[in-house]
Amino acid sequence: MKKKYKLLLMISLFLLQFDQLSKLFIRNNYPFSCLKSIYGKGQVIIDKFFYISNVENSGAAWGNFSGNTIFLSFISILIFLILFKYAMKEKLNNLKTIYYGMLFAGILGNLIDRLFFGYVTDFLNFYIFSYDYPVFNFADIFIVVGVLLCLIDIARGEGL
Repeated sequence: MKKKYKLLLMISLFLLQFDQLSKLFIRNNYPFSCLKSIYGKGQVIIDKFFYISNVENSGAAWGNFSGNTIFLSFISILIFLILFKYAMKEKLNNLKTIYYGMLFAGILGNLIDRLFFGYVTDFLNFYIFSYDYPVFNFADIFIVVGVLLCLIDIARGEGL
């Protein structure tokens, strides 16, 4: 296996493990809240800005497609396979290795939750300028940052 593909695998597995361990910690140490926390609910990290809240999200971003676990799982598998095919055909540079690793870990992290629990465990809860931002997790961060890095690579004329 080529060095870049080994690195891609290591990044993906490390981030996936980090995501799953963080969700396991939340599920075991914070009571489930079917509603998003409001100021004062959840574990206060920075008052009126950042809380830890255990939210079982059966949908996608912002709760879209709530209750459609099978559909969202299918879409996740499809996107993962398409990205995996691209990654295996590409000559990976450092940036591609990082963003593919982040995308794989994020997609698989949320897919594992959907398949084993029927929902995704979200817990990072921010209030930004009094806006109650949707609760999210590390897999979501990996996906968003991975997509942003991919867009930068595309803008430079080197991505996908």
